[in-house]
Amino acid sequence: MNELRWLRRIGCGLAAALTLASCGGGGGGGLASTGGGVGSGGTGISYGTVTGFGSIVLDGQPYSSATPTYFEDGVQGSGTQQPATAVELGDRLSVLTDANGNPTTVVIEPELIGTVANVNTAAGSFTVDGVNVTVNSGSASGPTTYYAGLGGLAGLAVGTQVEVHGAFGLDSGGQPYVHATLVRQLPSTNQAVRVTGLVSQLGASSFVVDGITVNYSASTQLAPSGIALADGQLVNVWSAAPIASNALAAGAIRIRTLLGQSGQARIGGLVANLQGSSFSVSGIPVDGSAVAASVAALHAGDYVVVQGSIDAASGSVRAASISGYARSIELKGTITGYVDSSNFLVRGVPVDASAATFTTGSASSLGNGVYVDVVGTIASGQSNAVVASSVAVAGNAPDGGTVDYRGTVSAVSPAGFTLSYSDDGTMRSIAVTLAANVQYSNGAASALASGATIEVEGTVAGSGLTAYSVSFVGTMSGGSAGGTTSSESYETSGLVYSYDSAAQTFVVNGLPIAVNGVTVSGGALQNGVKVDVSFTQSGGVNLAKSISLDH
Repeated sequence: MNELRWLRRIGCGLAAALTLASCGGGGGGGLASTGGGVGSGGTGISYGTVTGFGSIVLDGQPYSSATPTYFEDGVQGSGTQQPATAVELGDRLSVLTDANGNPTTVVIEPELIGTVANVNTAAGSFTVDGVNVTVNSGSASGPTTYYAGLGGLAGLAVGTQVEVHGAFGLDSGGQPYVHATLVRQLPSTNQAVRVTGLVSQLGASSFVVDGITVNYSASTQLAPSGIALADGQLVNVWSAAPIASNALAAGAIRIRTLLGQSGQARIGGLVANLQGSSFSVSGIPVDGSAVAASVAALHAGDYVVVQGSIDAASGSVRAASISGYARSIELKGTITGYVDSSNFLVRGVPVDASAATFTTGSASSLGNGVYVDVVGTIASGQSNAVVASSVAVAGNAPDGGTVDYRGTVSAVSPAGFTLSYSDDGTMRSIAVTLAANVQYSNGAASALASGATIEVEGTVAGSGLTAYSVSFVGTMSGGSAGGTTSSESYETSGLVYSYDSAAQTFVVNGLPIAVNGVTVSGGALQNGVKVDVSFTQSGGVNLAKSISLDH
């Protein structure tokens, strides 16, 4: 979508979530200014790391996933509307809330998009767009790095296209770095770039960030309105074209600021610029004078969550509390992609529950459609999964609970449809009502017809389901449950990595898959593409029955 048309359509509310800023007048430099802001008091904004699902859990704080409209500043463009299922574990999000604390807008905000260089597995680091990226395997403080479509840091090669989510920080020498919370492999065809850093050498039509010259013009969109670019500001710069000769043509520039905004803020990130009772988190200045004892225990680079009120004049947060990062991951929802207790999906996240303690139910209770509450930690190895420490198996999804079902559509009407799906090996049907904010992926609303295979996310309402995300699936085998034999069909969905074109094998969600002569639907296999795979197991080998790309 053309960015200017999009910004006019969504107005002040979304621009606030994109920039952590408020509406105002006027522009800066030679840029086209755009609206921004959450309006007057009573509203709020949260910015942090996704640490769970069942709602959207941001640094341990749950927010309803059913009510917001979702956007992304990512590969597909600046401010493209997305379904709720586009949110991944480890994503960095801005969440705009109303006076009652209910989320109205969610924006997915990667720090970096671009080409990998300088991989140092011993140091646990690499660079993207000239910015140093550090990863955490769980041994260091701060969030553990989650990998999507990669076999951990060891699977990351120079030249790989990636999207990095993480917390922005400054090292002891004042140089910027990103503590990665998610590293997601992209297809090699990616051209988009996103850089995050501090403005320097600001001129009439250019500035430098992370050593890259950023060129801007009257067609470049600047948010928020009323805030002029200045040296020292933390900005996100998005471009549809790759870096060339160490220069970037900016399509959109977001200044990370809370100037002019009132209300409450909850900001998660790395401590920087620590001086007395003042410091910054994710580029936002923090006044910690009311919690001086907590500030005294801080160190530069600590990951913290600051909650407090916003001072509109300074754009700072007056901290009422400072807490640490969420050490555990919690996933509430229904199982899809069940293979065995060591490999299944909850809200698209691979889970290994082979060594978990079951507080209710048992490993034999697991299967597609079963509602579970999983608590665990991220494993940054080849499996790239949440290793469950405890699992609670529910008899039925609770009223108001968030569920994901994969099945077949029938009885379509303007208001909804019937979905037939597998529940622990038993085929069931549920009436689905389409929510007002429903979004479609891998297909348009017109494709919702009887016989279509979809994965739906929604909220349980009595005996039915209110769906706010519908994704069309290219293939489906009908699902399997606990105790299935090797002759049964399985299915999974995720990003391709370790693709070997000669051997015709790849890995998805830690599962090695043999292409097995199957014709791939929807495009060509390559690392970083999302696929739906149906497969059987024979002699310890996962043999594809069908493979389709998910766009």
